[in-house]
Amino acid sequence: MRSTGFVNKKNINPAGTWSLGLLQMDFFYRYKPWYAGQFVRKITPKILIPEGAVLFFQTILNGQKDLLLSVLVRDVDKLFKKTKVYLPITKDNKIDFEFMEKIVQELTKPSLHEVERYLLTTGLNNYILTDSEQTSLDDFKNLKWREFLMDDLFEKQKTKKLSYKAKELPKQPGSYYTLPCLTSSFMNQGLNYYAPRNGATILNNVISIPSNSDVYRAYYQPNDFTVLSDAYAIRWKDESIELKDKQYLFLVACINKVTNLPIYSYKNKLGGWEVVKNKSILLPVNDNNQPDFVVMENIISALQKSAIADVVNYTRQNLDASRRVIELDTLHSGTNFELPMVAESFERYKWEYFDKSIRDFFASDKTILIGCYKGKKHKDWIDTHLIYNIRLGNTKGSMEANRELFDSTLLLVLYELGKPNKLSAYKIVGNKEMGKEELLALDYPNNRPRKSYMAFRITPLEMDLTFLAEHHLVERLIELNSENAKGTPVFIQP
Repeated sequence: MRSTGFVNKKNINPAGTWSLGLLQMDFFYRYKPWYAGQFVRKITPKILIPEGAVLFFQTILNGQKDLLLSVLVRDVDKLFKKTKVYLPITKDNKIDFEFMEKIVQELTKPSLHEVERYLLTTGLNNYILTDSEQTSLDDFKNLKWREFLMDDLFEKQKTKKLSYKAKELPKQPGSYYTLPCLTSSFMNQGLNYYAPRNGATILNNVISIPSNSDVYRAYYQPNDFTVLSDAYAIRWKDESIELKDKQYLFLVACINKVTNLPIYSYKNKLGGWEVVKNKSILLPVNDNNQPDFVVMENIISALQKSAIADVVNYTRQNLDASRRVIELDTLHSGTNFELPMVAESFERYKWEYFDKSIRDFFASDKTILIGCYKGKKHKDWIDTHLIYNIRLGNTKGSMEANRELFDSTLLLVLYELGKPNKLSAYKIVGNKEMGKEELLALDYPNNRPRKSYMAFRITPLEMDLTFLAEHHLVERLIELNSENAKGTPVFIQP
């Protein structure tokens, strides 16, 4: 290990090495020549590591993060050199690179199904450009642009000053601290803390800009948040024009052309709205010499679709390549090499996979369970005993792997098998593991139950679920995975 030097031909670090950031103790493999400033070490392998095993070694190295963080920076070199790690070996007691490569290949094998499932749930599955989107891209160089003063376009949003300091607030949302707070940070769009909603000014569909930072990058903020410190929010001034997401994203890119510049830093601050409002930005204009919002939306939509198409094509190509490698390897070796498989979790999803309208319906801050009942007899049993049970143990359809979600699941939405629009809702008030004998004693409608179940104690809720039926919640789950059509219970979590 050694420190890097200044940028010149001698001190450019070669490809095929790792960088170690001394502040967070993160290792990154560098496929190209690279340079770094202070607080970085270069890790050079003393053995020849096949490219296919690089990620295996990177995982091993990053596994030392906590150990390296436990000492002072000046002691990191000594501790690193003394650290011992475990590696797989062959029968000849040599490092088993072949095993590493096969593990990496299996774990990183792209899943086209997973990509397409995500695109479907987020409404991004249509990535074919429309004629107007293609035309906007083709004519981009011929667009007419005009300068606009920021103060003519936007107004600063007034917010209540919060009594909290950043260090007093949690960095993860909790039961009471649920509202994201804006600061001058450029990490996570400046939203790195959470405050109570009570008493706070709640903003959304605005643009945020730091006022005291090293980086003055604007962001579009579509969701609820409030301003904590060293930043502010601006909104489009003309209330007769309701801007859409993609139009705001285009405006943000234009604003960053005058705010997110390397000349600004803590030593040379840009300043707040009183400075920024006097800056001018360039926007495409229509025949009336006014901002052309149709073109803005078409360009952002086209860029978004092009990026998605690239991901899908990349995934498809790598999936095909991965299959060919495995087939050739099996053909040449004449044996089957079994690897530990990573099971795709078809029984649990994140709220981010779903449309904003569905997220808003549930507030998307709680874990819910979407369950199924098989006919009137089953539903009557559930309503009589106020129990909904799911399988446990080592059996087909078991929810054993989802145990950590049981205590945090607060709501149950039931639908009838084959009738996804027939919905009912229940509050989950507790859970208890039950055996088949206990269920049979309660006249369970299936006279041959499995050995073990998790039984959720429930109470009915008077909820209008028409919205969920109209937005095809259950059909979406079935589209994500056809196995869900069989009535598989599904958890949706924050």
